[in-house]
Parts: sequence; C-alpha cells; structure tokens
Amino acid sequence: MSMTHRERVVKALNHEETDRTPMDFGGGPATQIHPDAYVALLAHLGIEPEELVEGTRGEGQVVVPSEEVLQRFDIDVRPAHLSQPNVRPRARIDEMTYIDDWGVRWEKAFFTAPDINVEGPLQSLVDPGISAVDSIDWPVPDDPGRVKGLRKRVQELRDNTDFAIVLNLPNSTFALSQRLRGFTELLEDLLLNEAFAEALQERVTDTICGIATTALNEVGDLVDGVAFGDDMGIQTQSYLSGDLYRKMIKPHHARFVGTLHSLTDAKVIMHSDGSIRELLADIIDCGVDVINPVQTNAQGMEPGPLKAEYGKDVCFWGGIDTQKVLPFGSAAEVAQEVRDRIGDLGSGGGYVVASVHNIQSEVPPENVVAMYDTVRESI
Repeated sequence: MSMTHRERVVKALNHEETDRTPMDFGGGPATQIHPDAYVALLAHLGIEPEELVEGTRGEGQVVVPSEEVLQRFDIDVRPAHLSQPNVRPRARIDEMTYIDDWGVRWEKAFFTAPDINVEGPLQSLVDPGISAVDSIDWPVPDDPGRVKGLRKRVQELRDNTDFAIVLNLPNSTFALSQRLRGFTELLEDLLLNEAFAEALQERVTDTICGIATTALNEVGDLVDGVAFGDDMGIQTQSYLSGDLYRKMIKPHHARFVGTLHSLTDAKVIMHSDGSIRELLADIIDCGVDVINPVQTNAQGMEPGPLKAEYGKDVCFWGGIDTQKVLPFGSAAEVAQEVRDRIGDLGSGGGYVVASVHNIQSEVPPENVVAMYDTVRESI
C-alpha cells in the first residue's frame, strides 16, 4: 500500500517497514548541494536555471534544491529554518568575510570549500577565568527575528503538502564552544582549564536551549523532526575519548536534547561527521533518535555492524558516500551503494537515504540522479 511522504518518514523513524525507503535532499542537516553541482544537475534534468537560494547553514557554499527538483526525485522531506535575529544579525565585512550572531568571524576558503571560522571572541585569551564568559556579547535566545514568519511557513507545509518537516536548529555545545574559543584552545581547556571550559559550555547550552525553546514554542506541534549539529569525530577517531566526552560534553548534550524532547514529539536528529562509534552509545543515551550523516568510510562506521549493534535504539540518516562513490564512481556504482545501504541500514525501517554531507562540486549530475532514482527502483 502506498504511503504519503510524511507517513513514510514517520514510520521509518519509528523503526517500522515502509513501502520504500524515504529520501532526503536538502531537508535535514548537511544534505544540500554545491552551486556548481546544482547548476550541472539542472542542465542534466532539462530544468531552466533559477536564482539560487543560498544554503541556510550560512557557513557552507551550498544551495537549497528547488521544489521542481525535489518533486522530480520524489523527495520525502522539507526543511524549516530559523531566520536571522534582530539583534546582531550576520554582518558582511567584505566579499570574503562575515561575522555571525555569536561574534565569530568567518572567511571563504577556496571555491569548493565551506567557509572557515577563523576567529572567535574568546580565542585570544590566555588562561581565562570563569568571568571571561561574561565579557562577550551573547545571542538573545528569545529574539523574535529568529522565528519571524516561521509558524506561517511551517503551517502551510503541514496543511498543503504531505511531506515530513524537519526543523533545523543551530549547532550544539561542542561546536559552538570551539568557535567561540578556538578549536585548539577549547581542547586544551577541556584538559587544563576545566572550570572555564565548563562555564563556557554551560552558557552556550543555556543559549541554545533558549533558542530551541523559542523555535519549538512556535512550531513544535507541526514538525516531524528537529535537527542540530555537533561534529564529534574525524576520519579515524572521535575528537575526545569516551571518558572525556562523558565528563565534559555529554551532560550538555543530554540537557539540550532533553529540552527538545520536552517541547515536541518530533524525533531528534543529531548531525556528527566522522568516526563516532566510541561515543555512539552515550549519544543515544542522551536521547538522540537519529544519527546523521553516517560517514560509512570513517573508522568503525561500517554500516552493517552499526545497524546490528545500535539499530534498535537509533535511526540512520545519510550513508551514501560523498568522499569516493558519489564524486568518482560510475552511476552504476552509485546505484549499488544505494542498494547496499538500503540492505544494511534499512532493514526493519530506521533509515533515510541521503548523501554523507552536502553534495560537492565535482559530483556528476548522473550520480545524483542514480542515487535517488535507485531508491524508487528498489521498491
């Protein structure tokens, strides 16, 4: 029996079998596409070029696929995003530089790369004390600008379409703390200046819980998923040992995720790149329902064992390799990758097909088509 798009996603995220595996392209975290790849895709599909809509993450050179493209692939998910705040919205310094609402300076890298956070307002401090946390301007959590028009946009999606809706929130504690403090500096603080690191992360968590509360008070009853990002791994290992994660980060993740669950029945989706196998049980224990993007070629992230060990406790969103298969494989190899992921991650539900992170500039349009068309052919 055919399901609606929303039914398909909701059932999958409840670990139930569906008529086909649901798909995402630009709805959840880090599933958008580089402008060059998108323009090539439009040409390949015979769709008239359009004014590109900049990706809503703000620090990545990506665009949002148009509704015509999403309809072509029968994508099941649509995004909802917050707007810029009224107080200290993102400020463009020049063509290459801007400062976000957290006071972090970003610069463009090279043309295919995401922008880089190059300086945070606490980065230059040497051995800071707890009081340093109060020395900077913090975002206003209940700033009405963030949710201007949000209820109307999401209500229209809910009333006039059958798509699953994912609310995309800002990053979480670890990522935002390292942007404010500097990545190396934060890692040193976690080991050598625990009092400051804890005070910083406590304030960050207070702020993001407030932002989430403002957003979910508007649309928590209308969305099917609520997503946030907090990268905890690199290609070969997690950033932190399990012990350090449990001591310094997990309490903040648990508080943030608990806040989300208290405000909505939607599933909580956490984006974390890299090898996070060592941390996954603790992340699940925090209340995370769905892991994205399932970087399957990172160490310890082999999809079959992940599904076998954790598939009853967490769902998987992503899994289609963007490092080798999508950019450099043939369309046939992409199709096989999709069939493999449906086989090892999709058994019994609990899987949404998407790329492992945003589709980059070198990905041929034929491979994007193969990724999504194979899902429908696998019914």
